[in-house]
Amino acid sequence: MEEFISHSKVLISTLGHKVFEEKREAKSPEQTQECYYIKAVRGADAQGEPTSDGFVVFEGSKVATSTTSSFSKSLLRLRNDLIDKGMIVQQNGEFQLVEDCIFSSPSTAASMVLGRSANGLQEWKLKGGTTLKKVETKND
Repeated sequence: MEEFISHSKVLISTLGHKVFEEKREAKSPEQTQECYYIKAVRGADAQGEPTSDGFVVFEGSKVATSTTSSFSKSLLRLRNDLIDKGMIVQQNGEFQLVEDCIFSSPSTAASMVLGRSANGLQEWKLKGGTTLKKVETKND
């Protein structure tokens, strides 16, 4: 039975479905990295990190309670889908992620958290205020 399960996991992963993989990437103790954060108006207070698949926003992060009028329709649909699927829940007047959520880019993640269009490379910052953009350009 274990062999069947093992083969099934390999096959499903090969087909591009990542249902058995962790959303956060495992890191060795030497690779520990600070997480990035956003804290802004309308209740946004989130933490996350870049991954090979995009940008993961961590469980427990708070997203804006409302969106701006200029918020794109596609992002609004995504936000509503996350609410409908129960990944974003309303508790005590705040919207909160109940599990880690991967977005295709830092900007999509930032926009979802802030409820407005956002440049994720500028919005996501380390504790000392260093932007994701500065970290990425320093590593190139």
